[in-house]
Amino acid sequence: MTGAGSDSASLALLAEESPAMLWRGDTTGRCVFLNRAMREFWGLEPEDCGRFDWSSSLLEEDQAAVFGPFSTGMAEQRAFICEGRYRRADGEVRVLQTRARPYHDAEGRFAGMVGVNEDITELRAADQELSARNQELRDSLARLRSTADRFALATSISGLAMSEHDETLKYVWAHNVPDACLGKTPAEFIGADVGAPLEAILRRTLESGETQSEEISFMMGDQRIWCDIQASPSTLPDGRRGVVASALDVTTRKLNETKLEVLARELAHRVKNVFAVVQAIVRQSAGATGVPEGFVEAVDARLVALSAAQDALLTMSDDRFSLGDLLTRQLSHLERVELEGPEVLLPGKVAPYLSLAVHELGTNALKYGSLGVPEGRVSVRWALSGPDQVRLSWTESGGPVVTACPSGARARGGGFGSRLLTRVFEGATGGEVDLRFDPGGLHWTATIPTGVELRL
Repeated sequence: MTGAGSDSASLALLAEESPAMLWRGDTTGRCVFLNRAMREFWGLEPEDCGRFDWSSSLLEEDQAAVFGPFSTGMAEQRAFICEGRYRRADGEVRVLQTRARPYHDAEGRFAGMVGVNEDITELRAADQELSARNQELRDSLARLRSTADRFALATSISGLAMSEHDETLKYVWAHNVPDACLGKTPAEFIGADVGAPLEAILRRTLESGETQSEEISFMMGDQRIWCDIQASPSTLPDGRRGVVASALDVTTRKLNETKLEVLARELAHRVKNVFAVVQAIVRQSAGATGVPEGFVEAVDARLVALSAAQDALLTMSDDRFSLGDLLTRQLSHLERVELEGPEVLLPGKVAPYLSLAVHELGTNALKYGSLGVPEGRVSVRWALSGPDQVRLSWTESGGPVVTACPSGARARGGGFGSRLLTRVFEGATGGEVDLRFDPGGLHWTATIPTGVELRL
């Protein structure tokens, strides 16, 4: 049989060789035993245990966190747990958690505390990392909630409805749409009249994998409603293909567009009436005063040119007109005129002056230039000559020989036509003009700013 003394020796040996950091202190708190793992932590020899003050390695800011529970445990002779940061023998600071309980001598008297220190440095670092990540998550959730609240408010104000559909086109999520839609297709939920066109857009999105945009209309009672539908491919949380759609009521916009179209047509009609009245006044005034018929014809043709410019403007929705469209309108009555150039938009205020200039050039070519003979030709070309400029040229060839302008190769004076093609055009468009009466034919080049404002 093994005696009590043998059991104590065995326990002491186990404590000494344990990988855990074990210690024992007396009733004054002085260390009377530190096992090998504990001594290695502080770099001590066995004989140093009685003289070592373990509190000397405890960081000053952690003194209260350790001494508080320790003092209470000693005074009340009960178990305690504490932790603090200690400087290891190699200088590295480590976090130790201490678990201690009282022990008693053979007569049952309190003899001190016995405990174990556990290095929890990595655990506390992980806790701090987890805490930081949790805080980031809380912040992100707060931002998401704020964004969602703003989104809900904005869509509520605008009337924007949103939904997500699976491959069978059934609703799987909806916003500003009654929850009763979930699990149903649009046709099942709102009826075929409205649902079928919406399903067609959703189906095209799934089949093409591309965003679709379309306006649909339907009758609600005796009123027609217009909705702008946008649909984009998506991936559902379970990995299946889906489509996200939005619907915005644009009825008010469509009604306003209709009103504007009616007003534009009425304006066009009234403008044409004004030109007709002016033409009649010119003819009657000329007949009463004996003005030459050539003058009347010239004025009448210029009024027609201005009327055509007005037509070009009314075809545009943003007060900009197509250069190619205007040239085609103004020169459609002429033969042997070649037009070539890219699509270019110019400010609407340029249209009247460009129309008059082109009319003047065409009239001059018919009367005196290349279009007055069968073999004559006119080449009209334009191209962007800079980020905000277009260069337009009118070149005549094959016509009669042109005599030099009395004032030099560049005409800046002369009659109304020359002034219109040079000074008036430059002042109105903010561009530059070069008018040359070369022997081979008239050559007119204009550089026009594409964003010019009218200035006289």
